Amino acid sequence: MPLRAKQTLAVLAGCLVAGVMVMLGLWQMHSYEESTRDVSAERAASPSVDLAGSVTDSGVIDDIYGRRVTLSGQYVPQYQVLVGAASPWRVATVFQLQDGRYVTVVRGAAASREGVPEAPAGVQHLEGIFLASDKPAEGHADGTGGTGVLPTLRLQELAQDWPSPLIGGYVTLPRESSEAQGLTEATLELPPAEGSATHRGYALQWWVFAAGAIAVGIYGARGLGKDARAQQPDTID
Repeated sequence: MPLRAKQTLAVLAGCLVAGVMVMLGLWQMHSYEESTRDVSAERAASPSVDLAGSVTDSGVIDDIYGRRVTLSGQYVPQYQVLVGAASPWRVATVFQLQDGRYVTVVRGAAASREGVPEAPAGVQHLEGIFLASDKPAEGHADGTGGTGVLPTLRLQELAQDWPSPLIGGYVTLPRESSEAQGLTEATLELPPAEGSATHRGYALQWWVFAAGAIAVGIYGARGLGKDARAQQPDTID
């Protein structure tokens, strides 16, 4: 077989093995992404926990972000903002727990900034998903700018004017509770979960192996060339 053909076969063999390893790496990364989604969904579907009992007096919060929580108390309607860049706006209202602490509750969403239904009066028993403060919106400054509208729900900013102690997270109510207050369901963005680091590690490992397979193919082709040159008889002038 000609030398050029042997070298081509060596490189192709390396590329073929590398292609298989790349596919295995993509499969492992897909498994990682699936495990991430599964973790978030499992947390949201896990049994609810008592919010007041999951936050210490010093404000330390247990691992309850992304989980369903229950809470009892009453709304403080004079502390309320709309959240979002456009309709529908999330309606965030302060809620005072029975132990005197405060938490922000996203009651639902409103299509208009005018005529937002008032929060129900009296003692309320709620259940919703507990989430951490939103990330800052790109291109928007924190604060309401006097308009009563926030681009994102930044509790760090609201804590300067809202009653304290304000728990470092907010509760989003489910569709049934929102509709009972004359609102629509608010968008719920579950926090990203870590998923299984094993899948991600295997994916990176397969891709390293793929690069190695290509390198071996190229090295083998160069080795064939060196062997062929070594076997050629020396010419005499």
